[in-house]
Amino acid sequence: MAAPVNRRVALALAFFGLACSLAAFAGWLLHFPALRGFGLNDFPIWPWTAIGYIGLSLGFLASFLGRRRLAINFLAVPLTIALVALFERWTEIDLGVDRLLFPAQLDEFSFSFPGRVGINPAAVFLVLGLAGLGQCVHDLVAKEMRSLVAMIALGLAAAAAIIILFSRAGAGPALPLLTTSLPAAIVSISLALAAITWNSGFGWMRDLARDPDNRRMLQILLPAALILPVLPAMLELVLARRMVFTAAPGQLLAMLGNVLIVGTIAYWAVTRVAREQSVQVELSEAIDVTTMALTSPDGRIVHWSEGAARLFGWSEEEARGQNKYLLLRSRCESAETTLPRRPQDETQELVETTRDGREIAILERVHRVEIAGRDPVIIHKMTDISDRARAVAELRESEERLAIATATHEVGVFEWEVATGRLAWAPGAEERLGLVPGTVTSFDSWRDQIEPEDAERVMETIEGAVADRAPRFSFRYRFKKRNGSVRAVEGSSRAFYDAEGNLVRTIGAMLDITEREEREAALRRREAQLRSIIETVPEAMLAVDEEGTIRVFSTAAEALWDYRAHEVLGHNFAMLTPYPRDEEPESETRLGAFLKAGKPLEQGQTIAAAGLTRGGDRFPMEIRGGVAQIDGHLLYTLFARNLSEQFAAEERLSELNAELAHVGRQSAMSELAADMAHELNQPLAATSNFLAAARMLLDKGEEFERVGELLRMANEQTLRAGEIIRRLRSFTMRGEVDLRIMPLGPTIRDAADLVLIGTSQFNIRLTYDLDPEIPCVFADRVQVQQVVVNLLRNSIDVLRQQGGNDRRIIVRSRKSTKDMIAIEIVDSGPGIPEPMLDQLFSRFTTTKKEGAGMGIGLSISKRIIEAHGGVLSAENRPEGGAVFRFTLPTTEQGGE
Repeated sequence: MAAPVNRRVALALAFFGLACSLAAFAGWLLHFPALRGFGLNDFPIWPWTAIGYIGLSLGFLASFLGRRRLAINFLAVPLTIALVALFERWTEIDLGVDRLLFPAQLDEFSFSFPGRVGINPAAVFLVLGLAGLGQCVHDLVAKEMRSLVAMIALGLAAAAAIIILFSRAGAGPALPLLTTSLPAAIVSISLALAAITWNSGFGWMRDLARDPDNRRMLQILLPAALILPVLPAMLELVLARRMVFTAAPGQLLAMLGNVLIVGTIAYWAVTRVAREQSVQVELSEAIDVTTMALTSPDGRIVHWSEGAARLFGWSEEEARGQNKYLLLRSRCESAETTLPRRPQDETQELVETTRDGREIAILERVHRVEIAGRDPVIIHKMTDISDRARAVAELRESEERLAIATATHEVGVFEWEVATGRLAWAPGAEERLGLVPGTVTSFDSWRDQIEPEDAERVMETIEGAVADRAPRFSFRYRFKKRNGSVRAVEGSSRAFYDAEGNLVRTIGAMLDITEREEREAALRRREAQLRSIIETVPEAMLAVDEEGTIRVFSTAAEALWDYRAHEVLGHNFAMLTPYPRDEEPESETRLGAFLKAGKPLEQGQTIAAAGLTRGGDRFPMEIRGGVAQIDGHLLYTLFARNLSEQFAAEERLSELNAELAHVGRQSAMSELAADMAHELNQPLAATSNFLAAARMLLDKGEEFERVGELLRMANEQTLRAGEIIRRLRSFTMRGEVDLRIMPLGPTIRDAADLVLIGTSQFNIRLTYDLDPEIPCVFADRVQVQQVVVNLLRNSIDVLRQQGGNDRRIIVRSRKSTKDMIAIEIVDSGPGIPEPMLDQLFSRFTTTKKEGAGMGIGLSISKRIIEAHGGVLSAENRPEGGAVFRFTLPTTEQGGE
């Protein structure tokens, strides 16, 4: 659609042409010659020519106003008149239509065919009529061609007007070929200008005006289009006046010249239009590959490129007619629900949704295009910037994380421009370093606030980095605050150099390490204090890592093992023990288990082990240990104490206890023997006397009655002695038994603890395997413990004399029968000699060395067990060692 200004101008020119046509036709109606030729009475406009111009003017007006059907009807009139006139002229057949209107007035003229439409008006009718008809019938003729045709018509009309004026001045004969009137020329020029004005927003004129080269071509083409049609007429006039040709050949020559000129211009126009059309097709295909959409001003899609279809998933048929922003659910990055604005020649970033639901970031460039004769369109050039948007978002998130990280870790970021000395700090950096914001903004202000020796050291570091062209350097210095306090910082900077190698600027980060320095100083003080304690502690102290490598070796440890610290540090702890790893005794296994477990020993818990001095001497030791975890690694602190003197004292004490017990047993036996001798002396002496008297009587041959009486009296004394022995046995064996319910486990453990005193140096391992379902028994606690002590002491005495490392005693309990339980004491000794198994529980039978035992302990133990209703037995194990087994009644039996 034409622009408003062009529309008004075109309508005004068409109305002017219509008015001129009606005025000229009114001259025929009113028989007013001056009006028929606008003052040129010799060159009037013929009636049919006036009617043709009236129809042409009305057709243009109807076309401009959008009344296309009415315009076609009006344009049919001049086209028909032109075709009839050309037919009559070319065939020389007079159809008689020339004199149908106003024949009387036509007779006043001496022309050959007065009233017949001339060639010039007929050509104008054809050219402008076809241009108007092409505009009405779905733009049948291209806009560029309509403009060009209108220019041709304008040239013909201008040529006719020039010829009319020239003929008038020359007083020569008229030119029948281009005979026309001034009104026809004026109307032709007016309508041609109207067509050109209406189509001025399109076509090659606009394109020519844009390019400088095309503009020069336009400046040449327009005058040529106006002048060239005049040349044939001028040539005809000159030839006619010189009488070179007759009238008919001259007119034919002029007509051929005009046709040649018009054909040349038309060929040029068609060729250019075709070329531009191919360029437009190529451009259209190239544009179609891009992601682009054309919409109407209200947002409806009128064109959807293939690139847009590939990007968003909707085909052109599906997208056309829909609102672009609603279809793509477009929203601005800063808005979540509202549609984006419709900018005019602007760029905006949008988030739009594809057909499969994906959201993509789009950079949209919008441009409004208004072309005369067409509705405005909005060009949307869309670029997928999802990757860039993701990169920007990731960069933004990275910057936010960096800001959070620097704030979290109290890191200050700064930039130093060497030339100006300017120091720029990141937001919050000065506060994190304990500085007052704005106080350190230059190199000089920085240097004034740090310790002088630190400033010199930092400058030396920078000079060294510049000399080596180092990309970065590190520093550490102390700030002096206004309140007198000092804060320590450390950091590093990235150095930037110019082409000559001069330092231009640095960007760095620094951290306030004041608290860390204070902690390090405190740690150093504590380390010195601990080292002093380690050097003075009386017990040997060493630290071992989880691999067994010695890390610390105290002075006391040096004295204990006779090694210097540098000789053992970095070596394995095994060098301080006498056992290879495959021959470790139980104590060494316990130490290894402690090192492997990584847990400190309980309060009071110790590990007995053996040590090996530098000279190869072995010694017993007691180890207490703790565990510290440092940076995910374990460090064991071991305190070792030499037990050689303690073990010697305990062994001597054990020997003294054994001797004391032996003396006690001898004393008890002596007292028992004295008591028995005292009690048995009289009945035995009396029995001896009675028997001696009876023998004397028998020797003398006395009466047998007297001898029998003496024998009876001797028998009474013998019975008396037996009663004394029976009462003594009853008193010692049964008179003191105190049966009650007692816990089995604690009773056995208490007895074992009593026996084990002073035996740790023999590396005897005692283990328990007590049945938890037998918690209690019915027995005399003291007597049962006496039996357990006797049996355990016998096993320990045997194991003490045995070499090797396998010294084990196992105490176990199990259900024997329904009413009895069995308690076993198993040792790993050599066992009991086979000849002694049958008499092992007899009095004065022992396997010990002479003087080491009296052989009554097992006999007493058997009698105690039998007094409880149980049985004491012994046997050898097939794998070696002896088993002593005794039974006791359960709680249920004792309860009955």
